[in-house]
Amino acid sequence: MSDSTETTTQQDISHSATRAPAWVWQGPGEPEALEQSEVDIGAPGDDEVLVATRAIGLNPVDWKFMAMDSELWQAGQIPGVDASGEVIACGANVRHVSPGDRIAVHTTLAGPGTFSKRLRVPARAVMRLPVTLGFNDAAAFPCPALTAWLAIDKLPVKAGRRLLITGASGSVGRWLIQLARQRNFHVIGVASEKRHADLKALGADETLADAEQLDAPVFAVIDTVNGDHAHKMTRHLGANGHIVCIQDRLEQAAAPAFDRAISQHEVALGALHWAGDDEDWARLVEAGEGLLEAIADGSMNQPAPCIEPFTALPACLAELKSGERRALKFVITANE
Repeated sequence: MSDSTETTTQQDISHSATRAPAWVWQGPGEPEALEQSEVDIGAPGDDEVLVATRAIGLNPVDWKFMAMDSELWQAGQIPGVDASGEVIACGANVRHVSPGDRIAVHTTLAGPGTFSKRLRVPARAVMRLPVTLGFNDAAAFPCPALTAWLAIDKLPVKAGRRLLITGASGSVGRWLIQLARQRNFHVIGVASEKRHADLKALGADETLADAEQLDAPVFAVIDTVNGDHAHKMTRHLGANGHIVCIQDRLEQAAAPAFDRAISQHEVALGALHWAGDDEDWARLVEAGEGLLEAIADGSMNQPAPCIEPFTALPACLAELKSGERRALKFVITANE
């Protein structure tokens, strides 16, 4: 539960609880162009919660979207999609969480986002945390883990069938290996050789430096690289195989009609914010809370994130974009 100074009632919410420091976007540009400002994010709507931010997870989608001239954003937008914290207040329709609950969330790109010490987020996207799980690990979780879960959920479960995962040493790839092992696929991870021992420890049955080393067709490919790379990977699929794209999508059919009958899939967490119903969200949140429990009890592995202060957020986002530090995950603390 949160301190009494952090918990407020719906009647009190119009006061200082909604004001906080935030990093704001003023127009398309590099991460360093973010400006810190005191903002008022407003009281939660009927289906929203107000959260005191404890940690913020950085993701590639953050810097990618910041560079865009999107109709979704106007000057003053708060970017960010992942965070953890404590619920301060709940909207009138919210029943599954209460003030004082510890939570993680993946919120909509339409914002307001998570680069703030106060969050106003859709209640249906909120996942409750196990008692033993810290805020930093929780903030590192939503985007990579939920993306991996959505990707693996696209595939019909066929125990023993060969599943190829490209970019397997990244944050999403590491989750994919573990989720695929849970479903008893024969998991083949593609990554640089120096990562092979790590991938075997996570449950990969085979590791390759290059997919061209495959000795037989596979049932499915989950590609975490890009659309062009995914299209190249389809040549490794057998009849009635599956290609799942996490970055980009296939704009053309992967094979001629009535040839290998390949099924094409794309993954986007944002799709649930635009078009998902309450049942879709309940299913995702249930899966997310189960995975958070698995991290807490040690049955699933999530690499320790690189922790930095709130003041370092733009610099860390720039490093994530450049790949200079090669951190799997940056998490920004928000309670200093």
